[in-house]
Amino acid sequence: MKLKQLCDPQAPALDAAQHMALDEAILLRASAQDVVLRFYEWKGPAVTFGYSQSYALALRAAQDKGLAAAPTVRRATGGGVVFHDGDLTFSIVFQWERLSAPDLIYKNIHRGVHLGLKSYGIVSRLWSGAPAPGGLEKLCFAAPEKMDLTDDDGRKALGGALRRRAGRGLYQGSLRPEVFGRAAEELREAVAFGLQKEWETPLKLDIEPEWVLAAHELEPKYRSQEWTQRR
Repeated sequence: MKLKQLCDPQAPALDAAQHMALDEAILLRASAQDVVLRFYEWKGPAVTFGYSQSYALALRAAQDKGLAAAPTVRRATGGGVVFHDGDLTFSIVFQWERLSAPDLIYKNIHRGVHLGLKSYGIVSRLWSGAPAPGGLEKLCFAAPEKMDLTDDDGRKALGGALRRRAGRGLYQGSLRPEVFGRAAEELREAVAFGLQKEWETPLKLDIEPEWVLAAHELEPKYRSQEWTQRR
């Protein structure tokens, strides 16, 4: 799979609210048989945080990271606080079988990325240790969780969060290129290659116009205080 297939040079960079809205639109509108892979292009630094986390926690984390001026937006997925300041961010929308537990979904996705990295000569590991402490009040990359991807030294490289709706799943992932010392473009190809092998079906990489229109309708929600400061 060539890089030019993964990134439309005419696609505009989006901010955090726009990315969250587009992911939800794809989740709601994509065909049941499609597995949709999308790599984010960012307008600038941003902070996103999990659906069940507190807004105050996310603000403190952004300030501590020096990103107080960056947009801070609640995700529809779970997980911790994620700093989008050079990460490789991507999402997958897929059919989620009723009896498939979230742990199995994480394992399958992260195993696919792991195998893709291996195919490109990049060493990674699936973390099998104990979950990091902290519950809901945590930063995504503070420590690896079970099934997260790490380097040989146990540094977390990839974490993700899930949402399920009407038999469809949304995974939002963040990979840190600096952990592997590789360019984002190479990692993007490796991720796509591995996920293609994991699903054993062609990945849909094109964004449909109807999804973009639906995202415009959803965008005000992700910009609203009612959503972002709901807890």
